[in-house]
Amino acid sequence: MLRRTSAWVALALLSACSGGGTGGLPSPSATPSAPPNAAAAAPATIEIAQRVDALLDAEWKAAGVSPAKPATDAQFLRRAWLDLVGTLPSPEVVTSFLADPATDKRARAVDALLASPHFAERWAAYWEDVLLRDDVKGNLVDRAAFRAWLRARFAANTPWDHVVRELVGATGKSSPGGPARERRMAAQNAATEAEIDGVNGATNWLVQYRGGVEDLAGATARTFLGVQIQCAQCHDHKTEKWTTTDFRRFAAAFVRTRVKPVDEKEKGMARTFEVEDGKRGRPGKNATDEAREIATLAPAALDGTTLEGEAPRAELAAWITSTTNPWFGQALVNRVWGMLFGHGFVEPVDDLRPSNPPRAKAVLDALTADFVEHGYDLKRLLRTVCATRAYGLAAGPPAAEATFAAFAPRRLPAPVLLDAVLTATRLDPWIEDTLGERADALRAKMRERFRFVFDVDEDGARAEFDGTIPQALLLLNGPLVGYGSTALSGGALADVLGMPGGDAAKIEALYLRTLSRRPTAEEISRWVHFLDEAAAAPEEPVAPPSGPSPLGKIGKKRGWVAKTPRDRAYEDLFWALLDSSEFAFQH
Repeated sequence: MLRRTSAWVALALLSACSGGGTGGLPSPSATPSAPPNAAAAAPATIEIAQRVDALLDAEWKAAGVSPAKPATDAQFLRRAWLDLVGTLPSPEVVTSFLADPATDKRARAVDALLASPHFAERWAAYWEDVLLRDDVKGNLVDRAAFRAWLRARFAANTPWDHVVRELVGATGKSSPGGPARERRMAAQNAATEAEIDGVNGATNWLVQYRGGVEDLAGATARTFLGVQIQCAQCHDHKTEKWTTTDFRRFAAAFVRTRVKPVDEKEKGMARTFEVEDGKRGRPGKNATDEAREIATLAPAALDGTTLEGEAPRAELAAWITSTTNPWFGQALVNRVWGMLFGHGFVEPVDDLRPSNPPRAKAVLDALTADFVEHGYDLKRLLRTVCATRAYGLAAGPPAAEATFAAFAPRRLPAPVLLDAVLTATRLDPWIEDTLGERADALRAKMRERFRFVFDVDEDGARAEFDGTIPQALLLLNGPLVGYGSTALSGGALADVLGMPGGDAAKIEALYLRTLSRRPTAEEISRWVHFLDEAAAAPEEPVAPPSGPSPLGKIGKKRGWVAKTPRDRAYEDLFWALLDSSEFAFQH
């Protein structure tokens, strides 16, 4: 669906309103409407947050950088919602938060987000992406069962060491089998339960490495310890201490793991696998020479600890999650910090090694010690980081961002951006109502499309601030934003057009819905001028939105309520807000 020429004028106008040079992001010098949150943090985390603040302050002084100004309340609220629950706050939540004079409102907002069911959804989705490879076929692993398992753990705030022990040592069935929709429905119904028909969803992480203990060993060390031992798979590491023997003895812990199908392969159906530990046996006839050698070695952890029992995989899981393990807690803390700040103490976030030293090492050490001491409590770690002065800062120059003295704007992750569009436009209920059973398929297709265009490989460099041409085109010309920004009956824009009040109130409503802030007086003035010009222009016939795509069917069924040139100019205004960098970036 193509927009009219005035839509491009609207996008240019939005850039002008927001300062142009910052790509639509609020100026780093914006005056905060309330002091930052650190002093009002929850009592359970205030001491460690203050310690982190002091350590960072010392880092900044040593580097000769000054911290950026505090973020505004609106910036902080939007930031916390997107980071912690992966969606936008409603306009009502934003206005209530901005009106609250309490000094502890930021801490209370974080607590509410951590207690929200959306928290478990967001973090389950994130770890599904981290743990399940993109190239794994849907009939091999049951992603719905795996996500349901993860969701149950995050909903219960299961300690991180327990989660990892369950993953590394998982046994049982991987899936209930059957058609994809039935599996998804079973997973949805199991939102508060750990199991689906006797299925242990955690086993899907192991199933994806069926027949490849080398890949499983490398993924285990990299994901849970931040150690890239897979570099020693073929030869001794050139710059680190790891040897091929170290790698193969580590991989030997998985030699007894058996992944066996328990049903017949059938087109369109997920297979069910049983994961168990058997006796040490000989590798199959197609095994590589490396696999044959691994099978002859005594399993050992990375520090040389021999895993001599009958269940070496369970012993390895216990060693990985031990409080004496120097890598385990640090790996998770570094990853979480990287998620919230755009870059970790160590980059890439899963490459902790002596030749890749961390920045702000004292901060990493302090947070890791607290994380381990308090039982690997993920919510406590997140609450602490969100209470720091650094998390509450506005954007600033790159030199400040590098030392966490300013917040680094970054593209929203693909699933979060998709959810933000669906939330702002209120398209999701339309999809459900119009497509019925096919709604799940459309959502899955949209997620796949967004992930393909927007996701950046963790091993690669961080995405540039300006994004890419395919990313811009998917939002500018894509049907999701195109249909979502039209005034369809019962939709977000139709409600705004029907609300009482003049243009200023309607413009504010759209800003709150998309950018989670109120527009400035200058922005209101420019948009009112834009709307007045559109209303005065000669009226041209415009066809209601429709088309052969599923979203086009939604437009045809809903009915179009934009009856005047001014109404259609509001569509362009909404479209411009959804296509702005301020909407697509975390900042």
